[in-house]
Amino acid sequence: MNSRQTVVFAVSLLLISVAFADNNQPVLLQADRFSHIQFRKIPPNQYRFHDQQLSIQVNHSASFMMQAFDEVKTVRRVSFRWRSHGRPGVKNMQQEARRDGDDALFKLGLLLRSDEALFNPLLPAWMKKVRSLLHYPSANMINLVVGAKHPPGEQWPNPYNRRVTMISVPGIAGEDGWQQANYRFIEPRAVVAIWLMADGDNTGSVFGVDIRDIVLE
Repeated sequence: MNSRQTVVFAVSLLLISVAFADNNQPVLLQADRFSHIQFRKIPPNQYRFHDQQLSIQVNHSASFMMQAFDEVKTVRRVSFRWRSHGRPGVKNMQQEARRDGDDALFKLGLLLRSDEALFNPLLPAWMKKVRSLLHYPSANMINLVVGAKHPPGEQWPNPYNRRVTMISVPGIAGEDGWQQANYRFIEPRAVVAIWLMADGDNTGSVFGVDIRDIVLE
């Protein structure tokens, strides 16, 4: 390989590395980047952002943190780390698919870009708040669920909204007590917002969960 070929090869490697780096989109866990969305008549969770980490305390409660993106993100893979203190009282996968068991240790929600948002003048206040924050229309959502009763990789429709798909995501335990969650889509998804949520209102559960190192690729 002559000197010119060496330079071309080096530049090519640099461009490839930059391209891959641009595909990695870490989600900064800072309070000023998220909006706390609460449900009417349901106690909200306690959320605390600290040291690029999110701690959630659930006490018969449910609410979520949402960040709307300024640009549509093409997402092929999602990864994050989590650890829990207690778990929701969901008994089995059958209950998990019903409204009385629609609780989760942690759900990472991805709102998907649609050509047109569904219009419903009777939307509850929390959904109107979500719509007001979005920069792009969305009518469908994916929830990546850790600690689920469904086997890893299995999908089921949300019992409250059939436009929301639930996906059980495995956790790989580490020596430090954190678990690593990874999920890769068969086809890339156009994502306009992210939700971070835990809930224990349907099963009357009390637990805590910590989240860190969220990366969209």
